[in-house]
Amino acid sequence: MTNFKSQTGVIQNAEFMSKKIRRHYSFKLKKTQFVIVMLTICITLFSLPESFAQEEKDEEFSESWKTLSELPERRTSSATTTLDDKVYVIAGLNNNDEDTDTVFVYDPVGDEWTDVSSLPLTLHHMDAVSHEGKIYVVGGYVGNWIASDVLLIYDSDKDEWEFGKTMPTARGALSAEFISGKLYAVGGFGIDGTYSTVEQYDPDTDSWEAKASMPTPREHLASSVVDGKLYAIGGFARGVGNLDVNEVYDPQNDSWETMAPMPTARNGITASQLNEVIFVFGGEDTVRTFNENEAYIPQEDTWHTLQPLPVPRQGLFSSAVGDTIYVMGGGFVPGASYSNLNHAYQNNTIPEFGMIAILILISSILAVIFVSKYFGKKQAIVQENDSA
Repeated sequence: MTNFKSQTGVIQNAEFMSKKIRRHYSFKLKKTQFVIVMLTICITLFSLPESFAQEEKDEEFSESWKTLSELPERRTSSATTTLDDKVYVIAGLNNNDEDTDTVFVYDPVGDEWTDVSSLPLTLHHMDAVSHEGKIYVVGGYVGNWIASDVLLIYDSDKDEWEFGKTMPTARGALSAEFISGKLYAVGGFGIDGTYSTVEQYDPDTDSWEAKASMPTPREHLASSVVDGKLYAIGGFARGVGNLDVNEVYDPQNDSWETMAPMPTARNGITASQLNEVIFVFGGEDTVRTFNENEAYIPQEDTWHTLQPLPVPRQGLFSSAVGDTIYVMGGGFVPGASYSNLNHAYQNNTIPEFGMIAILILISSILAVIFVSKYFGKKQAIVQENDSA
């Protein structure tokens, strides 16, 4: 009897130890599974920057320039904006160095030009921006380079222009943008020289208000809006020369911040944005015109040098429709020169999530699923043996 009890105790002891060992290895399996999953995720995260870097090297293969139907007249220092998926080219200087009042409209679908009602006065070196179905033209020069304080508003439904409240500071070679329903007129040149002035126009009240000045006074600059902020890029300052300055204005707190400078200092430039990337084209200095195409990514505060303009020029103008930027007009040499060129630019690489990154993510997800299933089966076997 004692012998039987002794043997029974040994068997129970062995079963107890067996269960303990199984539980130990079950815990180790879970721990191993967790470690492998975490390693897979870490490898994926570390691989993503490399995939993006590889895609950046291939940027040139996704760019394209195309020559389109020419402007009806040679122009420089016109203003452009997009309304109803069409590009409006407004006034500017013609081939005789005369300021004009005509407005041409380019339809990318048909690659054709039409015209609409002319401005009520001649202008050049102004800027234009669209908002809620209307076009706002601000500043510029009239006659013998006299700085203008004009604000003109175009109603496309009526094909009519009307005057808005005049801008407090008369100036040309400025830049203008709309943010959250307000128009911002930035920089320029007037009777007092080069301005850092920023003035805000409210269409609802037809009134102007002074805002925080740019840190750097300049004219012949370019601007663009990304994520509710205005980026003022490049330009020229009397007594200083060309600028590579890149400053961003935040209307929420009425303040400016200096960002990464443009790689090539230049003035007489144009800028447009696609998918929150700002592309800056062309320009001039005292001896030559530029064919530079440099892209700024605000989220990274980085610049990229891209495929250049087909023809170098200054005083050119641009506007985006869909996934294409239309770069028009401008002169081939510094100063008084003109063209009727119309080039379409597309770039589909910078804003996209790279294919390599997508493949890495898919692979990591499949790896996690495989690891989970594999160790799930192992765990089931352990539990089955344990219950047995």
